[in-house]
Amino acid sequence: MIEKNIILSNEVLDEFHQKLESVIKSKSLYLRPNLCLDDLSDETGISVEYVKQVLSEKMNLSFFEFISEYKVRRAKRLLTKIDDDHFSISNVAIESGFRTDESFVTLFKKKTHMSPEKYRIKYFNIDPDSNSSVTG
Repeated sequence: MIEKNIILSNEVLDEFHQKLESVIKSKSLYLRPNLCLDDLSDETGISVEYVKQVLSEKMNLSFFEFISEYKVRRAKRLLTKIDDDHFSISNVAIESGFRTDESFVTLFKKKTHMSPEKYRIKYFNIDPDSNSSVTG
């Protein structure tokens, strides 16, 4: 049997794209360290082939790049919005869905052009309601 590549219309691609984004966010699938394309397909009800097509044609991303975008966004939030500035880089990596500190640091540097430590120093937001204030 010859398998035919079905070209999805822009409307269907848009619909599948919205569903992928919605499910990945609402279920925080990107936090699963071993998430694979089959898992995303199962969670969305969209075939693996169509998931690949949406990622490729609508987002110009591979599956790995798509998931990594979410992980790095979460890491950025944790690095800059956490109340405890002693929240370790290892904890940020784990809480962002990375399996190892090394993979986290490597990918984070690739996406942001700086280490997580430098990113935290540059963008850390001090809670204005906190008791620790700087006096001059």
